[in-house]
Amino acid sequence: MSLFFARKESAAEANEEGAGIYLSELPVDRISPNPDQPRRAFSEESISELAASISQVGLIQPIVVRPRGEGYELISGERRLRAVRSLGEPTIRCLVELEGTDERSALRAITENLQREDLHFFEEAECCARLLNRLSITQEELAAKLGKSQSYIANKLRLLRLSPELRRAVTEGGLSERHARVLLKLPDDELRRAAAERMVSGSLSVKESERLADKLVREAEESRLQARSRPRIIRIFRDYRLFINTVNSACEQLRESGLCVSVEQHDFENGVDITIKVSQ
Repeated sequence: MSLFFARKESAAEANEEGAGIYLSELPVDRISPNPDQPRRAFSEESISELAASISQVGLIQPIVVRPRGEGYELISGERRLRAVRSLGEPTIRCLVELEGTDERSALRAITENLQREDLHFFEEAECCARLLNRLSITQEELAAKLGKSQSYIANKLRLLRLSPELRRAVTEGGLSERHARVLLKLPDDELRRAAAERMVSGSLSVKESERLADKLVREAEESRLQARSRPRIIRIFRDYRLFINTVNSACEQLRESGLCVSVEQHDFENGVDITIKVSQ
């Protein structure tokens, strides 16, 4: 793939010379965002700092775009584009990829963020899920494309089992990815919400959070067992009362027939003794 740093006015002109990539100054308002950008939140403070740097020394590293319809689609360089826009600059220096594909654009966007290691773990997980769906590839194939292990991709995707509400709670509470994995050990969202609240309010470490999760699981299991045994206890008690009433009713009938009937009942922890004496 050849690389030209001379300015080209259009993709058609670059194609005439056989260039795969060319450097150009493009209008900012003709560049649309990358739909596969994994980052959903950008720090206004970091954008302002980058804009201040660009205003002093200029844009050192151009952004990467590809032709899309009547304009261009961003491949990488979202922060730089936002910073230049905040300065009110009409144009920005770009590397234009003429051979860019949807797959290449999506992979470039996430790889750039992964290499900087400041992408939030939920954003990374969501992006991996989108790539798998969009590119129709396996976890193993995605791992190879990103230079990661298959288990790395699988562990990221597991995080998406947490509900959007819980993901927000984890993010806003400043909990780590390991804290989020602890929440996955709990069987339902109700326990997960309770655990997340206690993790945040108590500033619990991962180890402390694991102990909390184990305790909540034990308590939930004990509650479940008690709930299962309670109907049986009620049934046994009901059957016992029915039996005693039947005995008493039979004894009363014997008495009415002229017999002398005495009943002695002794209750014990594990049962009951009933002695019935009948005489004329």
